[in-house]
Amino acid sequence: MEALLGFPLSLAFALIPIYLYRPEFNRRLWLSGVLIVTAAFFFLPWRLRIEAFMPGGAAIFFLISGIWVVALNPTSSIFKLLNMPLPSRKELKAEIEKIPDAEGRVQKYMALTMQLKKIWQKRDMFLSGYNSALLLTFTIVTSLLSFSVAAYEYHVTGNLKNLLDEVHKQVSAKMQAGAAAIDLRAQLVDMSPVIFVVSSFTGILCLGVFLRIFARIRFKQNVVQGHMSLFRIPDSWVWGLIAFAGLYVLGLKVAELKPFMFYLRNGLLILLFLYMLQGIGLASLFFEVRLMPAHWIALGIMLTGIWLPELLTLIAVVFTVLGLMEVWLSLRKRSLRPVTDSDLS
Repeated sequence: MEALLGFPLSLAFALIPIYLYRPEFNRRLWLSGVLIVTAAFFFLPWRLRIEAFMPGGAAIFFLISGIWVVALNPTSSIFKLLNMPLPSRKELKAEIEKIPDAEGRVQKYMALTMQLKKIWQKRDMFLSGYNSALLLTFTIVTSLLSFSVAAYEYHVTGNLKNLLDEVHKQVSAKMQAGAAAIDLRAQLVDMSPVIFVVSSFTGILCLGVFLRIFARIRFKQNVVQGHMSLFRIPDSWVWGLIAFAGLYVLGLKVAELKPFMFYLRNGLLILLFLYMLQGIGLASLFFEVRLMPAHWIALGIMLTGIWLPELLTLIAVVFTVLGLMEVWLSLRKRSLRPVTDSDLS
């Protein structure tokens, strides 16, 4: 039962709102019903409750899907904006291959790229702010909800604390130095905000891909809601990053700041994570506009990180730097401007 409520089987609970929702439903009543059903998960036995409310759990996915499906309503104006026509790579490739000579194919590719450029420019102009706010809001809501349930189970009922103690004893028994296990447990607690935010955002992205597939089946529409290519954060947030970084470095030397190191460390890492996501979004946008297989490239990078874990840090640093460079170099505008014959001339 625990496996059913945890990721990835928990994605099945996201399908329930998709198949139950109808455009003619009253939105307030629908959202109230979604909240009531989500609250019902809290009355499960404690092990199932923890599994359901952790990032990627059944309760979390049901809640977000129930809210998300309202925005996927095909009668809403935002849904129509999200569905500006965009042919698939397979269709574009077939259209290019119809031309026999190589020069003609290049010209056709340039023409199609220019069309895609205009579509993605409109998407970026009208939808990136909405899409980014949606992803960040869902991440904040799910992170706070998961963190609150975890804090309740840890401090009030003690169930989660006892569970961690059991894991601690098992790990300590397998290790020669028990102190290493104690340090690991302390680090998990100390880094809990970052862990919840990272895992929540990752779960939201997985859910977004899942919902877009089924929305295509359910509404016969191709949507880009939740797409990383349309994710960006305000440029002004870089000052928050600089402030957190400066205070954290200062806190390593000033004793008066030691009580705040927990907040400074987690705040700094969360902001760096968001800039890394912005860098990934920039790379995805660059590939999408140029008819490159962005999803396959992303999969290749992920597999490389799995097979060569030592490269994960380097990959994360590269995307974080890319996301930070957007603040001063406007890389998003450059990504939306592929080089064409007219540019070269």
